Amino acid sequence: MERETPLTVTASWFSLTWVTARTAAITEPHVDGFIRANLWYLRGRERDLLVDTGNGIAPVRPVLERLSRGGTRDIVALATHAHIDHVGGLHEFERRLLHPAETDAAARIGDQAPLATADWPHTLKERLADNGYILPSLLVDALPHPGFDPAAFRITPAAPTYFVQGGDMIDLGGRRLTVIELPGHTRGSIGLLDEEENALLAGDAVYEGQLIDTLPESDVALYTRTMERLLALPVDAVYPGHGAPFGRDTLRAIARAYLRRAER
Repeated sequence: MERETPLTVTASWFSLTWVTARTAAITEPHVDGFIRANLWYLRGRERDLLVDTGNGIAPVRPVLERLSRGGTRDIVALATHAHIDHVGGLHEFERRLLHPAETDAAARIGDQAPLATADWPHTLKERLADNGYILPSLLVDALPHPGFDPAAFRITPAAPTYFVQGGDMIDLGGRRLTVIELPGHTRGSIGLLDEEENALLAGDAVYEGQLIDTLPESDVALYTRTMERLLALPVDAVYPGHGAPFGRDTLRAIARAYLRRAER
């Protein structure tokens, strides 16, 4: 019987890619693709914003402080929804923004062992399999530091300090973002419209891949209305919760494909 290869410690837990002069994508390359979310760092004139905070396996705040002039700038965190790969690092920030419908899920986030799928409820794994996701037993292939135990890891829950809903405005100084409600994946899923870059930060509402709508917190009827809204959205770029950015044509193709599938 073969032994499992021990995980090695990686020199850097995060990777960073600038997609515009003031927008960067931060990812965790050593987590499984299923929970390898995009953390979007948006730079403003007066303050910066992190949209989604990853799994919390390693602290992300030091990465941002190196980008924000040695930590002298104010950094606000917003979670598009309260799943493990989006709120893991939320506790690192003094100002934490979330839709009120996600409050209970955020409070319960520490109850689950997020990296060892053997401990996940069987019904949850069945629902994910219905969406085409068959997960490995461990969702990391490296360690952030010596002594880290993936099976024992738990996310630190953090209550939001501010609630945001559709129509709310976030002003970073010279850069204004409008909250847009995109329910379906979860009932409190939100995105942001970047007026200056004519871009949508979409969370898990839309990305290239199999969209998940079978979770207990999902709602297909709401998701259908979200897709109809996205079809009419005149944005040039979409910064999704997973995968690479894409343009308006791809956004509309994904929305139309979902609507056809929902009809069936």
